[in-house]
Amino acid sequence: MNTNVDYKHPAYNEFLPEWDMIGDCVDGERVVKSKKEKYLPHPADKKDIDDKDNERYKRYLSRASFFNATGRTLSGLLGIAFSKPVKISVSGGVEYLEADIDGQGQPLTQMIRDALSQNLQRGRAGLLSDFSGSGIQSEANKGRPYIRLFTAKEIINWRVTNGKTSLVVLKYQEPVDTDDFELQMQNNWIELRLVNNVACSRRWYEDGDIKVTEWVVLKDAHGIPLRELPWSWIGSMNNDHTPDAPPLADIAYVNIKHYQAEADIAESAHTVGQPMVALTGLTDNWIKDHMSDGFTVGSRKGVLLPEGGDMKFAQPEDRNIQITLAERREKQMAMLGAKLVERGTSARTATQAQDEAQTDNSVLSLCSGNVEQAFNRALNFCIQFAGGGEASIQLNKVYDIAKLDSPTITALLAALQSGSMRLIDFVKYLQSINIIPQDEKAEDVVDELEVTRGANMLGV
Repeated sequence: MNTNVDYKHPAYNEFLPEWDMIGDCVDGERVVKSKKEKYLPHPADKKDIDDKDNERYKRYLSRASFFNATGRTLSGLLGIAFSKPVKISVSGGVEYLEADIDGQGQPLTQMIRDALSQNLQRGRAGLLSDFSGSGIQSEANKGRPYIRLFTAKEIINWRVTNGKTSLVVLKYQEPVDTDDFELQMQNNWIELRLVNNVACSRRWYEDGDIKVTEWVVLKDAHGIPLRELPWSWIGSMNNDHTPDAPPLADIAYVNIKHYQAEADIAESAHTVGQPMVALTGLTDNWIKDHMSDGFTVGSRKGVLLPEGGDMKFAQPEDRNIQITLAERREKQMAMLGAKLVERGTSARTATQAQDEAQTDNSVLSLCSGNVEQAFNRALNFCIQFAGGGEASIQLNKVYDIAKLDSPTITALLAALQSGSMRLIDFVKYLQSINIIPQDEKAEDVVDELEVTRGANMLGV
């Protein structure tokens, strides 16, 4: 039996470094610094010679400052996207999906937020609809469907045959129950495959060796096998199997370059930041006669100099190329963030172009529309599993902030990215211009945003 279930699709391997970088930037300084030279190269050309004990690099790393523009931009975008509540319509016996979409108590609205967060970060995610949340219909007799969100990093392999997704392989980790207190994680894989045009699934798991369960035919509530995989792609451009460019990628790349520039600035400030006395016109004899014990500089001290001698303070200028470069990159990040919410910055998909009134054609609205489309498809599978009912969602895809001019949007995001405007103040500003309902507590909105962003800390 073929056991290479852990095989990674070539496109997965191509995008993985970028997904990791964006996720690290979102997580902030602690994570970025933990990766050390991955993001902050050693300043010495010959580090093995010039810094054998690595002490210089340790100091270089500790002085560096990471300006978390990527994470703050994500929080701002989510605040704009969910400035109006998600419209959820569930009836006909599937009302439980709204309060518990994954079987573990997660509300549907929270999973939608997490999905949009993943779409903005990686331009890719997916939804699995089934009875058990693991691709195996072990709970089919209960008639309780679930939806489970998988991130781009968990979707390791896929295949499309005759225009239809015929294979999806999902890899995730779960804790293993043991008698001790140590956390032990187990690798698991879900294999979704069309076998003779019938949707089937099986689970692989690592228990010493890689083991596999028997094939299970995926059926609806009436026992009719599905003719397509109960899988829904999410993308930033299109909801298909092809990985899309992550919307936050450009900001993250500049964010890392800004981090490197800030490290050089801190290094320079530490090395040459203090004023240094420079004496000129002195002879060896003069130094021997008058400065054999050195000299003291201060408001009540004087320095004897010979005729023609001079004393100056040497100090770097307030501006240098590193500072200029860092400021330039801060402006670039703000402009890139503004482009994600400005109208008309991306081409519409065919579905989104059908209704001009429901999208402002910004990158953010396109991402939101694709999340909406994927969830409606996933909910339709849930209805098939439940044997009836109605379920649909609708996200707000027209944002009043898009009506503002580009410089204003850029200035707002620059303030948010730099930390000069707190997230709560950003939310209050959006409330003041009626983008976020004024009857909502700003603190509650911020808490929801932080929970959604914090989902990325799981490392997937």
